[in-house]
Amino acid sequence: GKRVVTASCDQTARVWDVTSGEQLLGHTHFVNSAAFSPDGKRVVTASWDKTARVWDASVNSAGGETLLQLKGHTRDVTSAAFSPDGKRVVTASCDQTARVWDVTSGEQLLGHTHFVNSAAFSPD
Repeated sequence: GKRVVTASCDQTARVWDVTSGEQLLGHTHFVNSAAFSPDGKRVVTASWDKTARVWDASVNSAGGETLLQLKGHTRDVTSAAFSPDGKRVVTASCDQTARVWDVTSGEQLLGHTHFVNSAAFSPD
């Protein structure tokens, strides 16, 4: 790829190209996880501020526009990933839940008895 996305304890995620990084500002605590959408147009981040965010990943976007803020977890969000079709995001949290989100609503997956550290969709 021509770009890399990073997550940092400085409360930012950055989309990097060969010469510079576009900073994605908005989280109010550590950013634990960052991943591109399958089409490379968006980034999803997970943060200790109990939210995940979907961002415009174009390096030309002013400040990395937040497209969607995913609220509902009651503890740190440890991981976030896009589904293979890019229509959903799965998040994992220390609140013992994993949740599947789309643009307008979210589904919660139950069953864990301790922190959920990571989650990912299957390729199918």
